[in-house]
Amino acid sequence: MFKKVGLLITCLSLTACSITTKNQAVMVTQADYKRAEKFLPKNVATKVRNLAVEPQWINQASDFWYSEEDKSGNKNYVKVQPASAVVSPLFDHEKLKASINHDPNQPFSIEIKALDLSNGRLKLINQNHEYQCDLKTSQCNKLAAQVSPTQPEYSSPNGLYSLRVKQWNLYLTEHETNRVTQLTFDGSEGYPYAVHNMNPKKYINKDASNVKQQLSVFWAPDSRTVITHRLDRRQVGKLHLVQSSHDQGLRPKLYSYYYPLAGDKHVPLGDIYSIDIATKKATLVDTPKLQQTYYGGPIWGWWEDNNRFYFMDQARAKKRISLHEYNPDNQQVRLIVEEKSAQFIDPWAQHVQILPNSNDVIWSSQRSGKQQYYLYDLSNGRLKNKITQCDCYVRINRGVDEKSRTLYFEASGEFKDRDPYLRHLYKVQLDGSEQTLLTPEPLEHSTRLSPDFNYFVDIASDHKTVPINTVRSTLDGKAVASIGSPDISELLASGWRAPQAFKILADDQQTQLYGLMYKPSNFDANKRYPIIDATYTGPHGFFTPKSFWTYYQHAQSLAELGFIVIKMDGRGTSKRDRNFHLAAYQNLAAGVDDHVYAIKALAKQHAYLDVNRVGIFGFSAGGYDTAQAMFRHAEFFKVGVAASGNHDFRVDKTGWNETWLGYPVAEHWDQQTNLNPQSVAKLKGKLLLAHGELDENVNPAATMQLVNQLIKANKDFDLMIYPNQDHFLNNSDYFIRKRWDYFVEHLLGTQPVKEYQFSNSEKHNE
Repeated sequence: MFKKVGLLITCLSLTACSITTKNQAVMVTQADYKRAEKFLPKNVATKVRNLAVEPQWINQASDFWYSEEDKSGNKNYVKVQPASAVVSPLFDHEKLKASINHDPNQPFSIEIKALDLSNGRLKLINQNHEYQCDLKTSQCNKLAAQVSPTQPEYSSPNGLYSLRVKQWNLYLTEHETNRVTQLTFDGSEGYPYAVHNMNPKKYINKDASNVKQQLSVFWAPDSRTVITHRLDRRQVGKLHLVQSSHDQGLRPKLYSYYYPLAGDKHVPLGDIYSIDIATKKATLVDTPKLQQTYYGGPIWGWWEDNNRFYFMDQARAKKRISLHEYNPDNQQVRLIVEEKSAQFIDPWAQHVQILPNSNDVIWSSQRSGKQQYYLYDLSNGRLKNKITQCDCYVRINRGVDEKSRTLYFEASGEFKDRDPYLRHLYKVQLDGSEQTLLTPEPLEHSTRLSPDFNYFVDIASDHKTVPINTVRSTLDGKAVASIGSPDISELLASGWRAPQAFKILADDQQTQLYGLMYKPSNFDANKRYPIIDATYTGPHGFFTPKSFWTYYQHAQSLAELGFIVIKMDGRGTSKRDRNFHLAAYQNLAAGVDDHVYAIKALAKQHAYLDVNRVGIFGFSAGGYDTAQAMFRHAEFFKVGVAASGNHDFRVDKTGWNETWLGYPVAEHWDQQTNLNPQSVAKLKGKLLLAHGELDENVNPAATMQLVNQLIKANKDFDLMIYPNQDHFLNNSDYFIRKRWDYFVEHLLGTQPVKEYQFSNSEKHNE
């Protein structure tokens, strides 16, 4: 009797009575781990079929075909004719199978090469054989094997020429005569022509000198001109990866590669070169050098049908983005549109489309406070008018009907009573008139526009609603036909339950924040659960799923072990208004502040949330978030798993980090780093650091430098370095299991299942 009273008094003395191993028996079993494994993304992916219809348009019109898969892996092929609202099999599947001698022991799947509905003809490939089929009879004739001539890489549109690089110089080959002309003579490894900065993943376990270089080669439509570059990386630093374990002996392998780090004085700079095929001359184009801030080439450009080349130029830290036109006739470059900002222009949101027939440019901008489209005159660069008129955030340009001068676009945030991230399809005249909402339903709409602009396929869902696939008219959005047969029966039979959406006011009591709670499938509202924050606060996007693809998340598998897992987007992430986004500018360390506030607020609403037991995990920028959260909110977060973290932004890529922190490096960079000794000294909880030894995106040095600071501060922590793993450790079953174990032991407070072995997984697949 007295013991029971004593326990009650102890419980009431807590701010919020947490259920731990001292006052409630907690045990995680093999069955719990098996259930968690069942909900891993790679496993639930096999339990759903045909969620989204991807239309394959026929002859640039409205008719299309699509395929669906049954439980045995057999594909069914369906044709849709929107004008007559006819949805029917593309052919008689059984007759066609018999006609091509399909092996019934193998799943039925064909590659459709050509389709002509008007003449009832179908050309397909099956088992490496090509067939011509009659759609009316579903009878096929095997075509004689033909060896198609293979064009060399980087060939001209007319097939007469190709470019290649040898010893860092450009060579032109004339196919009719095999004549080879050397175009440049001064290329070098540090200042080569056309080649990209190569990702080291391309030559892991290979001889780098024999790996084919990827080139920037832009052929004009008339095959008379080529645009390429010369990349000056002579003063650019290199990073290195060490492969400790491989099958070629015990001596570690070293891989070195160019990698411009944030804050570096020198980044790769590209000169644009124009090659005249008639004269076989490569000429330096008179234009400022283009920055290359990661892997790849420096040119972000394309040719249009007016035989002009258009390219984008980005200033350091993305404070300016501009559009330029190159005219090969006079070899002149002309500035068309320029966008500037005192903070940054978001390159992940910047859109441009050239309309050469009407001499127009569609350009996106956040100058009004939200992303919108504007119309410019291509000939003189003057602003004509603002195109989009809704109080929304324009997300994507789905197409422009130049004949009717209609823009079709998806946008979010117009409806104040809805989740502001839900996308809808609109149409509007290029002069800004007659804007019309085509998908008003309160769902996430992902649309596909027919080439003739008469119809569109709408894939609509939300976090709990199975996708609805509909053919709709672009005239008014009216549904023409329902298509597709999404099947989630096996997912439901597994016990899966949709996550719970929530919205919380931020601490300013004005800004709504949105997220999801993933609960175990055996959730009991009378219990109290530890909370895990699945974090990623990168300002280049938002990260809480809005469609039914919420099912495909590691959060659910982790929840099955006895946790509530939170995914949410706080201030500083994108696709909302400019002020919401600017919260991250020079302030990436504060990314999880809104998460802390929201979790506390949710715990006040839901008694099953134990705010005294909160953990956090994340990858990459989320790995940075995790370590920063463990320092910044040391009393709140008890356990963290930080994987592949960019723990100091100066040990990571130039473009991403400088966009949000600015350039040059200033005092706030030191304040934002996880390597700050004052921050590291605050660590109180259990922290596991993990990194792949061959991480080409965020070098392992980023984690090892944090390890050094933790050692200097005499802090306890755990570390896992994964041989032969790259940036995405979720590819490693061993890492997934160790993350589970870490939270089970240190946040749930019980023993994990010892050395749990995943089904159909090799013990040494890491």
